[in-house]
Amino acid sequence: MSFQHIEDAARAALADCGLAPPKHFAYGKFLVVGAIDGKPGDNAGRVKVFTDGLGGFVQNWRTGEKRSFFLNAAGADSQLSEAERQRIDRERKRRQAEEMARMDRAAKRALSIWQAAAPAPAEHPYLIAKHIQPHCARVATWRRVIDNEGAKQTVSIENALLVPMFDAAGTVRSLQAIFPTKHPLFGNRNKDFLPGGGLAGLFGFIGQRTDKVLIAEGFATGATLHEETGLRVYLAFTANNLLAVGRIVRDKLPNAEIVFAADNDTETAGNPGLTKATEAAAAVGGSVTVPPIPDSDFNDYAAYRRQGGDHVE
Repeated sequence: MSFQHIEDAARAALADCGLAPPKHFAYGKFLVVGAIDGKPGDNAGRVKVFTDGLGGFVQNWRTGEKRSFFLNAAGADSQLSEAERQRIDRERKRRQAEEMARMDRAAKRALSIWQAAAPAPAEHPYLIAKHIQPHCARVATWRRVIDNEGAKQTVSIENALLVPMFDAAGTVRSLQAIFPTKHPLFGNRNKDFLPGGGLAGLFGFIGQRTDKVLIAEGFATGATLHEETGLRVYLAFTANNLLAVGRIVRDKLPNAEIVFAADNDTETAGNPGLTKATEAAAAVGGSVTVPPIPDSDFNDYAAYRRQGGDHVE
């Protein structure tokens, strides 16, 4: 897509990563931004417009998604010289190559961590809490360098569940970590993604191949769906990644029946879980199913039924 102004490109990249734009852009420095579906001040990510105004970078800390964005030469000022257009194009390609190199380094690290990890035990606290089996998960110590009030700090979390994230070629490119408990240095969350690994177009899966497949967001949701249906379930990890994963599945399994098992985000503006699943289903010839209770995913719905909740058609 061509953009006549770099801030328009930044807004589009932020939206792709599930982030809201800042009130004002400042060039040459990172600005902390919040999630589109988050609470004010949740500081879910950051955005930087390069000093030259020709490109920038977006990162969602919550999901691990990253985007580079650029002022497309075709959408730039028509009075730019051919030499200037070529310089912009070279700069864009250089930054894209740098980003790919970072992702390749992260992929090597992901594979090393994954190969050294042990199979996840059924008694892992997260698995017990969610009433699910380990499936593809492994366990290891999760190490992450984070910025704690301006100081770099290495955090080690023991007994973290690891879920592999594959690309369309079936190569492990990144990892999701799920901690036994929520951690204050991770925004009081219990999940993390491998830094630099990316997210867009990466997926996990549970179960053997079936003619009908499900696509869901999270690991616990996917595990619940597989255990209840016996179907293969693909994991997109976030609502914003459902379409990319759906396209990969449709390309690899052209005759499969694809059902998007949406999160029912009724307490979030626009219900992004259902909205994104519906958009993805329309794009790949799939259908959508959603939990019949508010503000829930299918793991939540299973817990509701275990607690004696009435079945809702």
